[in-house]
Amino acid sequence: MATGRRTFVRVLGGTFLMLAFVGIVLAVLVRQAGGWGVPYFSFTSAHGSPCTNNLTGYTCSPLTLADVEFFGDVDLPGGTTVVASHYRSTHDFSLEASLQVPRAGAATALKNLKRAYGPCQRGATSPLSPTGLREVCVMVNPEGAESDGQLSSRVYAVGTGLRADGSRIVAMTVRSR
Repeated sequence: MATGRRTFVRVLGGTFLMLAFVGIVLAVLVRQAGGWGVPYFSFTSAHGSPCTNNLTGYTCSPLTLADVEFFGDVDLPGGTTVVASHYRSTHDFSLEASLQVPRAGAATALKNLKRAYGPCQRGATSPLSPTGLREVCVMVNPEGAESDGQLSSRVYAVGTGLRADGSRIVAMTVRSR
């Protein structure tokens, strides 16, 4: 009788140990699956944005300012607020972001946007509604050609303008060619 009870306790203990081991392994796998690119699992980008894998790539929304700067290849002043944003990466990428730059950084933001995307273009279609804005600037390369005639690896439309309070609004759409 004592042997039967001892066997039962050993079997029960072994079963609990196996279940605990499997549970720990599953917890580690589920925690790391997003970083490994397993579809429908989430991860955090290197710059802190929440992202989710899908069958063909991943999407991130909302983006941190660091990710907007990284994916948009532009340096923006501190204090810039990301109002809305979305990034999609498959074999191509697309970035859409709406930003607000405080008055103190408005001039620096325009200078850095021009450095990244070229000069303002008159008559270009803006991704930004110019209502209530002054000094509207639009930078585009709809066919993907840069000012020197070379084809760019990205197609973009960036619109910016100043509000009455001096803050700068930026709307950007950048995608790969």
